[in-house]
Amino acid sequence: MASKAPSLSEALTSGFLTCTICLERLRRPKILPCLHSYCQECLRKLAGGRKELQCPECRERVALPQGGVGALRTNFFINGLLDLVHPTGEAELTCSLCPLIGQEAGRPAVSRCLDCADDMCRDCASGHRCSRLTHLHRVVAMKDYLSGEHDEEIRKRQALQCKEHTGEELRFFCTPCAVVLCRECRLGAHLQHPCLPLAEAAQARRPVIVELLAGVEETVQVIRAGRASLEREAAQLQVREASIRDAVEQACSRAVQRLLAQQEEVLAQLADYVKERQKACQALCSDLEFQEQVASSTVAFAQKVLGLGREVEIVSLEQVICERLRHLQGFSWDPLATRLPCLEVDAEIGGSGPCLFHLEFREESPTGVPEGPKEEATIGAKKKTHLPCLEVNAEIPTGVPEGPKEEATKGAKKKRRKQQQQVPPAKEGSQKTAPPPKVPEAPLLTPKPLFSCSFWVKTPSDKKRPQVTGLCPFGSGELLVADEQNQKLKRFSLQGEFKGTVPIPSGVAPVSVATVGSKVAFTAGSCLYLLNGEGDLVWQKALRRGQASHAVVGLGGDRMAVCVAGQLEVYDLEGRLLEKIVPEGSGERCLVFLANHKDGFVGSDWYRRSVILFTRTGQLVAECSDEQLGECQPGAVCADATGIIYVVLRELNKVVAFSPSGEELGAFLTAENSIDRPRVVTVARDGRFAVALSNGTVHIFRIRY
Repeated sequence: MASKAPSLSEALTSGFLTCTICLERLRRPKILPCLHSYCQECLRKLAGGRKELQCPECRERVALPQGGVGALRTNFFINGLLDLVHPTGEAELTCSLCPLIGQEAGRPAVSRCLDCADDMCRDCASGHRCSRLTHLHRVVAMKDYLSGEHDEEIRKRQALQCKEHTGEELRFFCTPCAVVLCRECRLGAHLQHPCLPLAEAAQARRPVIVELLAGVEETVQVIRAGRASLEREAAQLQVREASIRDAVEQACSRAVQRLLAQQEEVLAQLADYVKERQKACQALCSDLEFQEQVASSTVAFAQKVLGLGREVEIVSLEQVICERLRHLQGFSWDPLATRLPCLEVDAEIGGSGPCLFHLEFREESPTGVPEGPKEEATIGAKKKTHLPCLEVNAEIPTGVPEGPKEEATKGAKKKRRKQQQQVPPAKEGSQKTAPPPKVPEAPLLTPKPLFSCSFWVKTPSDKKRPQVTGLCPFGSGELLVADEQNQKLKRFSLQGEFKGTVPIPSGVAPVSVATVGSKVAFTAGSCLYLLNGEGDLVWQKALRRGQASHAVVGLGGDRMAVCVAGQLEVYDLEGRLLEKIVPEGSGERCLVFLANHKDGFVGSDWYRRSVILFTRTGQLVAECSDEQLGECQPGAVCADATGIIYVVLRELNKVVAFSPSGEELGAFLTAENSIDRPRVVTVARDGRFAVALSNGTVHIFRIRY
């Protein structure tokens, strides 16, 4: 249902007659197809000589007619309303007829003729009523006119004048031409056209507008309901977020409390055991110290008798000395059979599962007995004193708990213990000597990840969700992250602390990034940029087109290599092209990702769906085929100090490892390590592995071999 139409006074007193560009009363208003009206001069400045303009309010583009802004349709509706706007803040109105009849000008106007639109003094108003031609005109008091009392009546008396025939009112509507005509126009070119009086034409056209208006109002209601629904959904999301956040925080708090309680319990158990063993050790040490003093004094006395005594003295004391020495020689003590505290960690910290820490005390070989009398001393041993030491048999888990990995770890421990128990002990007195074991070939190093930390690269100033397209070491302990979506180069510590940004030119979205000494090189579009340590632009180079993105790596501290259409271009810090490295088979290659590898490079070839290793001269060393990559297109690559190569397989949510010669070593990171759609990887200078995911999260791992 159509809403109630606004009153004339509301239209005159509201901002309906104000131009939203100059914020003043509309002058020569022009209406756009979107029904927004502006001053003709304001639209001319807005167009600026172009053949189209954009509506400042709804941003709809409007093509200008041949005559420019002046040829746009005039808003006669607003013009008619502007005629009703009474002057304010001006001087007193004067009679407009006195100067025409030779009377004194400047006489104050007290009346106004609504038909002639003339302001008149008292005498002219009296004469206006006495004339045969004007005695039927509507003359009202000026104060009533200025107060707006007669606005509705004036609105009904308004008549539009024909632009072509002066003094002629527009009275007819030509149906085929859809134009308004005066009497002269009706009798001219439109004589044979069917025409209607304006009143009948308006009455016939009004239902069409009313019907369309009702449909649009229904659309407005649907839009309003949709917006309200979206607002409710947003509010529900906020409520759900708060609820889940509280649940996560409470669960973490309970888990932390359980961990702290278990920590206190196991440390107290360990402290009690160590304290008990320390007391036993001190007591035994005291006994041994006393026996050592007794034996030393006896030995010293016997040596003096043998060295300084006469024959008669030696013979007379020989029996006593021998008995004492035999007694001391047969001395025995309780050996220290060590029971090492062994800590096993079950990485199951949620719910009411088993205890996280398990402290065991395992028997070990006795220590503290001299080599010679060890067997004799242990024969008569009746007590065992245990010397404590700590051994950790399980790694404390960090990061996200990994179910299958824990089971595999526990299974490996059980298997190792079973193998240890099944080893047959050597038979006593056996004279057979086991053959020397064969020396196996040196096995390949296999890297294993140890989770360190995780962080999100989004910063408070970001307006969009981050998209990491480049990653490289920066300084001694930082990472440089290229966020293409927010057009930033961000610095983070290896613990995830945001250290700021490296300034880049405005409007440039970095893709690949590398450090060259104290400078930073990055690519964006088909350009290579070099920044100094303060982020100032040193130079930029346009690269030959041929691929969507160009990977860049640093060579030492004074050169850089960038991938351009299947080959590498090497530049120095002055921007000079030093050489071009063409890998074998360059005509069919497209290196999208590139990294340093010992004395050469490793790159992802998207044309052949392979990873290639080649020297600084372009000689091909090895190539990892499509089958070795799980029939996936290879992603980002990097290499560590040992030469092991890491390749991202985004489709499989994996990072696989290859030996320096291209042999497959297996998966390095998988979904069990919380790897979801990995994008780029790098190895920091201290041997830490960084992988950036598609959602802007960066995981840091330590590499163990």
